[in-house]
Amino acid sequence: MEQEGPLAGLTPRGAAVYFVLAAATLILAFALRYPSFFEPRWYGDEGIFAGIAQNMLDGRTLYAEAWDNKPPLIFATYALIQLVSGTTGVMPLHIATAMVVIMTQAAVMAIALRLYGPWRSLIASAAFALVLCTPVLEGNLALTETYMILPATLGVLLFVLADGRSEGRRVSWYAAAGVMMSFAISYKQVAVFDAAAVGAMLWLTQERPLRALVAFGAGVATPQALLLALFTAVGALDEYVYAMAGAQNVYWDLSDDKGPLMRVAGYLPALIVGAYLVRRQRLGGDVGVAHLPMLWFAFAIAGATASPFTFPHYLQQVAPAAVLLAVSSPLPVERDDLGRIALVVTGLLVAAILYAQFWDDLRNRRHLDVDWYYQTFASYRWGDMDEDAYIYEFDGRAITVADIARYIEQDGAGNTLFTWSELSWVYAASGATNPTRYYASFFGHVMPGARDEILRDVQASPPVYMVTSDGAYAPFDALDEFISRRYELLRAQGDWRLYRLSTASGRLTPQPAAGMVHN
Repeated sequence: MEQEGPLAGLTPRGAAVYFVLAAATLILAFALRYPSFFEPRWYGDEGIFAGIAQNMLDGRTLYAEAWDNKPPLIFATYALIQLVSGTTGVMPLHIATAMVVIMTQAAVMAIALRLYGPWRSLIASAAFALVLCTPVLEGNLALTETYMILPATLGVLLFVLADGRSEGRRVSWYAAAGVMMSFAISYKQVAVFDAAAVGAMLWLTQERPLRALVAFGAGVATPQALLLALFTAVGALDEYVYAMAGAQNVYWDLSDDKGPLMRVAGYLPALIVGAYLVRRQRLGGDVGVAHLPMLWFAFAIAGATASPFTFPHYLQQVAPAAVLLAVSSPLPVERDDLGRIALVVTGLLVAAILYAQFWDDLRNRRHLDVDWYYQTFASYRWGDMDEDAYIYEFDGRAITVADIARYIEQDGAGNTLFTWSELSWVYAASGATNPTRYYASFFGHVMPGARDEILRDVQASPPVYMVTSDGAYAPFDALDEFISRRYELLRAQGDWRLYRLSTASGRLTPQPAAGMVHN
């Protein structure tokens, strides 16, 4: 007896083999991510998210009292993980992230199964595991992109599953797809490009596109309207809007690496693929859901290259569409010469854009090296490398964070802290509340008015502890002067200094102001 639906054509034995292999690809993903459970507190963005989440659980208002330029769901997710696990450690965070990535992989496999059949879906699933469960694109971390791509992929899956249903039923599926895309946007703003890809396919494939687009748009708009209402109610609307939109312009002000051509180049693949599909349709060719991966990929390229920075994790946005495109074989089924040329040109353009923006980082960042990553983990787990050596393999700042947290615990004078540094993990590691909105010297330096605000806040509510570092993004002389008047040096090691408020009492003996303690 043959199977029905996407598994049509398979015998019961063939279907059983498929499910076994599908499960094997998911197990592979878990195995590849397993070393990430044992990573130290080393990656700065994770530290910022963890610190903000901890302060949210302490009752501080997101954006108004704890600020970063990311949408709210990443902080809510971190806070939920901390609340459930009862810790701010890396292990529960990365275990939860592994589950999210594996769910994304399952959604990718379901899309490929629906569009291209069982065996190509297995290839897509295995390829996704190799790309997103290894450090190649910083997939071992718990970043906004890592969480964003799950609802974005689920939105695409809902669009695909709507195909073949009656027009009336499709509308509700498109609305649900819009909601998923809105959740993705609420993890990171660039998910608007994933949503745009689905919107473009609705316009291309529907007999009554306006009705479908209205339903999809309503799905996107509803969660965003609820968030606007929420932050209005808590008095943080302006700060929320600035974090979602205004702060992005600061990135461009910081970088002059992208000239005018590179600023628009990332949008060209979407324009070319869109034009190709319109032309194909006008020539009488079919344009359907099977063409979505190429359009999704092209729009995702625009999202991944929208920033002037070169962080490899930006490319995680492209991964779901890329593995689907890889198994779709668009060139062999395209018989029009101009159409083939358009697809080839798009491929070459994408390669050039990604090379120009990301190649240096992909080649030179050691933590992206797969061999190094797994060999280092094996040495650590087999006892050939002690814990400190393992931590130093990632970033010595993780040792610094642990040392500062230990000294604060030993001193026991209070639980408020501000650090002018790039040691953002110190908040979560020490369980301390930050009296300002800013968690790293980068944003404290580059955000307009941030320095004045920080100085005002620490003067109004002096934290028990201050941490400064020579590795800060920029010096802050006014803060140093305030510390010199109000604080005592508690410990100094390497390039960092831990101070205690002079009116606070703790168990550790302060050091002479000019002294340096090396342990």
